[in-house]
Amino acid sequence: MERQMAVLVPLLEKHNARSVLDCACGTGLQVIGLKKTGFVVIGSDLSGEMLAVARSNLEREGINDVQLIQSDFREINKKAGRQFDAVICMGNSIPHLFGDDEVLKALRSIYDCLKDDGIAVIEMRNYDRMLKDKPRFLPLRIHEEKDGQIVSVLYVLDYLQDRIRFNVVYLTKDKDTGAEEIDVEAVDHNPIRSSVFVDMLTRVGYMDIQVTEQGPNIQYTAVKQKTGKG
Repeated sequence: MERQMAVLVPLLEKHNARSVLDCACGTGLQVIGLKKTGFVVIGSDLSGEMLAVARSNLEREGINDVQLIQSDFREINKKAGRQFDAVICMGNSIPHLFGDDEVLKALRSIYDCLKDDGIAVIEMRNYDRMLKDKPRFLPLRIHEEKDGQIVSVLYVLDYLQDRIRFNVVYLTKDKDTGAEEIDVEAVDHNPIRSSVFVDMLTRVGYMDIQVTEQGPNIQYTAVKQKTGKG
C-alpha cells in the first residue's frame, strides 16, 4: 500500500483530483490507502467475493463510509451514478479482456465516469518487454512462512498465439508434519502492446497520454477532453 500510494497520491494531487473511482478495486488495497490519505473514494469490482474481502479489510481499518459497487468496468458508467476527478484501474485488470472492441468498451466506460479534465490511471504489465524477452518463470513469494506453512508462489508462463497464460504455482510445506502440496491455477491475459493501447486511448478521446515504466509494469495516465474539444 505504501509503495502504491507513493506513486498515486502525488499524481492525483498534481491533477487536483479529490474524488476517485477505483474501478477494479479487488480486495480494497488502493481504496484503503486513498481514503486514509484524504480522498473521497468509491470502489467497484466484477467479483462479489473480492468485494466481500474489501469490505472486511475496510472494516478492519475502521473505515465504514466507502461505497462499494459490484460492476464490470465495461459498464461502470451505468452504475457509478456520478463523475469523478480520477478513475484508477490497477493491477493488470484491463488485460483480462480479449479483443479490441472489449478493451475500447472499458476505456469508454471509464471515460464517461470522468469529469472534464479528469485523469484515468491504468496499470498493466509491461507486455512489450515480456513478448521480447519471453521469461518462463516469475517468482512472486519464495519460501515465506505463514500460518505454520512454508509457502512459495511463482508464475510459469506459456506464450500462446494471442495470449499469455499465467500458471500460478503454489508450493506449500507444513512445518510440523512435513506434508507437501502443489496447486496450480491458470489465467490468460491479453498481452496489449504499449503502442496499441495508446492508440486505443486516443481513439476514445483521451489527451495528454503519458506512459511510464514502473518495475515490471507500465502506468498509463490520460486526461479526458473538456466538452467541445474535438
